[in-house]
Amino acid sequence: MASEIDLNAAINDFLSRSKTDSGRLNALAATVIDIFASQGLPNLIGGSAGEAGIRGIVRNKDWDLAFLFAGKPRLLISLKSILKNVSGTVPNRLDDLMGEVANVQQFSPEVVTGYVIVLDENANRQRRDGIDWFSYVEQSLKKLAIRKAPLWNQGLIEGFWTIRIDSRLPLGQRLVNPEKAMADGAVFASALISELRRREPAIFEERSST
Repeated sequence: MASEIDLNAAINDFLSRSKTDSGRLNALAATVIDIFASQGLPNLIGGSAGEAGIRGIVRNKDWDLAFLFAGKPRLLISLKSILKNVSGTVPNRLDDLMGEVANVQQFSPEVVTGYVIVLDENANRQRRDGIDWFSYVEQSLKKLAIRKAPLWNQGLIEGFWTIRIDSRLPLGQRLVNPEKAMADGAVFASALISELRRREPAIFEERSST
């Protein structure tokens, strides 16, 4: 089972890599995989094994993590980060999120989607309305994370996990609130697995019979 130590190590690995490194989030992907496995959903693919190419209505899209069953994607997770230029990056990240989930949901309406994003407090700034940009990110994701039957609108998601870090802090201490980060990760996995169980009970029936 993934621990606070594992998450800290994943963040250290992430920050130590070049911004152009395609495997920059692999350690975080492995941590997410462990969290889902500990809650009863092993066999997520992605991370160091490579992204999963998933068919969408407009184009195929590489997702960071995926759970496939009977040859179809049943659960997809996107991993992202915001480390600088917060006022320009945040709107783009939110627009991109809604676009990528709508693309796959139009083709596979039943798919469960999740979003994990690392937010570096070193880049955080106040907005003109008085709240900081990362609080705005979390408020926006809460508005999107409401996709449950019968509200299956395209562009919404089933859950998200924001991981706040501070790259200015010493190695091994860069999680802003380690206990909250781990608790939020567990809630995130539980929410997605719960929705997957409602939509695809055969996955869990087959697993319990083996």
